[in-house]
Amino acid sequence: MPLRPATPTDEAILASLCASAFFNESLFGATIHPYRHEYPDDVAIFWRNWIRGDFAEPRNQIIVCTAFEQGEEKLTGMATWQRQGDDEGAKKAMDEWKEADPDTWENVDLSTNRAMDPGKQKLMQEAYPFFKAFWEGSTNGIPRSRNWYLHLCAVHPDYQKQGVGQQLVMWGLDRARRENVHASVLASYLSDEFYLKCGFDDIIGNCTEGEGNPLGRAGVKGGDCLFMWAEERK
Repeated sequence: MPLRPATPTDEAILASLCASAFFNESLFGATIHPYRHEYPDDVAIFWRNWIRGDFAEPRNQIIVCTAFEQGEEKLTGMATWQRQGDDEGAKKAMDEWKEADPDTWENVDLSTNRAMDPGKQKLMQEAYPFFKAFWEGSTNGIPRSRNWYLHLCAVHPDYQKQGVGQQLVMWGLDRARRENVHASVLASYLSDEFYLKCGFDDIIGNCTEGEGNPLGRAGVKGGDCLFMWAEERK
């Protein structure tokens, strides 16, 4: 299935795709959206806000995987890869960014999400001090901060186990290899093996651990941090 850069006109479809892909996932499903079964359509509100935020970040590259059925394009999966660091590769990635036209967004109410527990909406941000050290220091002589970070990867349930996720992951790993920087991801529950098969090297820790960690207190499952290491070059 071919890949292409996402455009702002994809926003509503991407939100629907993510809502379906993560509906029962531990963090985005059960924890953040405990009332999703009563208000399933409201889950997409969270994702429309998320996707719009991804488009607004100059370090992000949003990629979609497509299929053509009866002459119509279908979005089967999406990934947001974020180029972190302050090296020339990071500057080049930001130079490639194009700001989304605000007039592109559909004028809809994104403030009322009845499926969500508002107190859990920012768990990842609140927990960040517990796992930010994963990107500190150097490995193979290259700062861990110089990396392509897989910020989000989602495959529509109708297209899972068809190689869509692997294509989306390989896009970022290939970029990391060409630039000789690391790649990293915080994996959802039971997805470690998939990422290791794609080319990640090691699990270096878990973002839910640590006394007082909000993710741990909320009972979120998963959260292993995986890295693909850049090669040391002399």
